[in-house]
Amino acid sequence: MFTTVTIRQYERGLDYRKGRFAGVLEPGQYRLWVFEGRAILKVDVRETALQVTGQEVLTADNVPVRLNLLVRYRVVDPAAAIHEVASFSDALHQATQLAARDAVVSMELEQFLAQRMTLGEGLTKTVADAAARFGVDVSLVAVKDAVLDADLRAAYQAKLTADQRGQAALIEARHKVATARAEANAAKVYTENPAVMA
Repeated sequence: MFTTVTIRQYERGLDYRKGRFAGVLEPGQYRLWVFEGRAILKVDVRETALQVTGQEVLTADNVPVRLNLLVRYRVVDPAAAIHEVASFSDALHQATQLAARDAVVSMELEQFLAQRMTLGEGLTKTVADAAARFGVDVSLVAVKDAVLDADLRAAYQAKLTADQRGQAALIEARHKVATARAEANAAKVYTENPAVMA
C-alpha cells in the first residue's frame, strides 16, 4: 500500500524501516510504500528560542545570582539531534546551565556585574561547541537579566554609594593638598623675595 507524505520546507523527515534509520527526507512530497515497521519522523529545523530561567549560580565570592538566559538555536543535523540524545532541547538546556555556572563561578560579583553584557559571547561559544555534538547550531546565548537577592542588592548599593563618597572625599583631599602646596610655594617666594609684595 502506498501513502503520500509531505515534508514542509521547515522540516526534515527521518525514514525508519523496521526500527532502523534509512535516511533523511528533504522537503517535498513523497509517495512511499507503507509496510509494517515503516515510520517517518518529522523534525522542525527552524530557528527556535529556549528560555533558561531561574538559574541560580554562586559567584567566586559566594554571592548567589539568579540568571535568566535566552538561547537561539536550530537543528542542522536531524539524525544526530534524534539519535545522539534523548531530547535535544533538554540537552541544550543542561549545556546552557552548566556553561553559565562555569562562567559565573570563576568571577567575583563586581567582575560579573561589569562583564554581564559580554558574558553571552563566551556562553554562546561554549554552548555551541557542546550542542554541535548532537546536531544543533546555537547562534546566540544572551543574559536577559541577573537578579540579586533584595538584601544583597541593598547591601551592594550601599557599598557602591560608600565607594563613590570615598572617591569624592579623596578628590577633595587632593585638591586641598594641591591648594596648600600652592599657598606654601607662594609664601616661600614672598619670604625669599620681599620685593614681590611691593
